Amino acid sequence: MDFTRFLGPRPPSKAAAAQSAADPRALRGENEAIAASIAKFLDRTGLFDREAYLRNYPDVAKSGLDPLHHFVRVGVHVGRHFTSEETIARTWRDVLQDSLAPAKPLPDPAAPSRYRAAIYVPTLGNFFMREIAQVVKAGFDDAAVPAEIRDEKSPPARDATHHIVIAPHEFFTLGEGKRWATDDFVSRAILFATEQIQTQWFARSLVFLVRAKAVADMNDQNAAIFRSAGIRALSVQPGYSENFAPFAQPTRTLPSSIVFAGLSEAAHSFDPTTKSFAARPVDVLYLGQHSPRRDKLLASYAAKFANLSTFLYQTQSSSPLTLEQNPMAASEVTAALLERSKILINLHRDEYTYFEWWRLMQAFWKKTVVVTEPCLPHPVFKPGMHYFEEAPRHIHHLTEWLAKTPEGQAKAEQVRERAFRDLTTQANAKIAALTLLRMGGAAA
Repeated sequence: MDFTRFLGPRPPSKAAAAQSAADPRALRGENEAIAASIAKFLDRTGLFDREAYLRNYPDVAKSGLDPLHHFVRVGVHVGRHFTSEETIARTWRDVLQDSLAPAKPLPDPAAPSRYRAAIYVPTLGNFFMREIAQVVKAGFDDAAVPAEIRDEKSPPARDATHHIVIAPHEFFTLGEGKRWATDDFVSRAILFATEQIQTQWFARSLVFLVRAKAVADMNDQNAAIFRSAGIRALSVQPGYSENFAPFAQPTRTLPSSIVFAGLSEAAHSFDPTTKSFAARPVDVLYLGQHSPRRDKLLASYAAKFANLSTFLYQTQSSSPLTLEQNPMAASEVTAALLERSKILINLHRDEYTYFEWWRLMQAFWKKTVVVTEPCLPHPVFKPGMHYFEEAPRHIHHLTEWLAKTPEGQAKAEQVRERAFRDLTTQANAKIAALTLLRMGGAAA
């Protein structure tokens, strides 16, 4: 299909022209080419749901524009939802039937030290984006590849062979990051995507992802979907590294904060070098972003969790989570809580069953047992071997069995040791860094 012909040229409105003139940092690039690229991506993947878009946004019908035309010109720039649960389910089915649509393996780069990586992360974004950047850098350190972390206030690294942007939906849209959103820079960069397809943040990132040199996605299924659209993409999941300082050493004291006032003295004084699962003072830990679905599930566990030592913490914010806003927004806090907890509960934000890699990986790292509702398959980590998977209505029963019974504790010991071992050997940060190096065109 000729999308350029379908979209047709349209002169910018006076308001848009005035805005661009007033703000030299505004998104720049060939608008027609960007719109056509997004339309092509949605056509090849089948992700755009016309009926859902019209149903969610009545102004589209009033505008007289074709729904896809409206989305690629207007909706994508404001993060409008463009798909539906049914459409994503069909796409996942196609991907899973193709055995996760595995990419052809790329050869390991020869003499990695001759390359230089620049990792860009927004200062105004969520704190865990900087965590990801730090683990990626640790992986490059492990691979003996010179690497540095920069932000949107820095100039591009002149001597870098690889430019890696963490969370493009934040980096290119917040503050000074807008000035980086040029065809010249985006087309030379590897964009590290972190968002789930159904979210407004994924929609906002499409403007950049379709123009990137390559896309690294934390989710295997997402990466396969990008490849189905002809985009150079691989799943890259930063994992264990001894060079990631916040997780490198046991956290012997909890930070001074009212958030931890309800924890027992045993939790505050616990020696995290203690190796026994049963000795950990917190039975159940939950950390997550608020959603109605999560609220309902957690409320249903209340009676059972009342008999356990439990720490549940949900954040609710309309802006990126930063340390200035929330005392929990620090890697050291996450590490300290995981070291004191037997079990981490993982609940999906909505009905989409993504494998929440970042949350699960941190638990594997600290040998905290993961109990989660069913997730999409992962190429390395399997339910029953590396974590426990259970229907949401039975999660509290499984949690109690693991935390309190000798049989459950013995099984938990086996699973957490296997998860840690395979994280360090099969999903470490060095593997992720070398994958990024290959994606950027490192010669073998």
